[in-house]
Amino acid sequence: MNKKILFIIAVVASAALTAHANLVTNPGFETGSFSGWTQFGDTSFTGVGAGAPYAHSGTFGAYFGPTSADGGIFQAIPTTIGQTYTVDFWLSNDDSQGNNHMSASFGGVPLLALVNAPPFPYTHYTTNVTALSASSLLNFTFYNPPAYYYLDDVAVNVVPEPGTLGLIALGALGLVGALRKRLLV
Repeated sequence: MNKKILFIIAVVASAALTAHANLVTNPGFETGSFSGWTQFGDTSFTGVGAGAPYAHSGTFGAYFGPTSADGGIFQAIPTTIGQTYTVDFWLSNDDSQGNNHMSASFGGVPLLALVNAPPFPYTHYTTNVTALSASSLLNFTFYNPPAYYYLDDVAVNVVPEPGTLGLIALGALGLVGALRKRLLV
């Protein structure tokens, strides 16, 4: 009986986790390209590279070193008005001269803005944002003429409502109770 109960709980938990999958296409640039993303502005010294220093995890990561004007990438993410989303990504900078800036936004809401940032290793940034439209633009803008910013592991996930988690737990308990009653009869 214990194995059946554990199986039921695992199925319910995996269904809950599957419902909140990453909404970003090619979030870790593991295609080896910017597929799923749209590049804009100055795309010089910008691309996808393999291994260190490009990748935070996996094989590939993106690098950005526009020299004459801002450049970057964006992606339209399907969203639900009023729903909260967690946006997170990993970012690194190897510029020791302090002549750089970058910004990130989701649905027009600023997530991060750095100006003349010193060098730093891959750092995790995360923010919760409430969607204001049915499609939210995830945007990364860079300028870094002497060096590079590195970006990897971008994610946009729905924040589950507490009521939803409660209903899932209640459903799991109901299944366990029904199974137990059936086995006792």
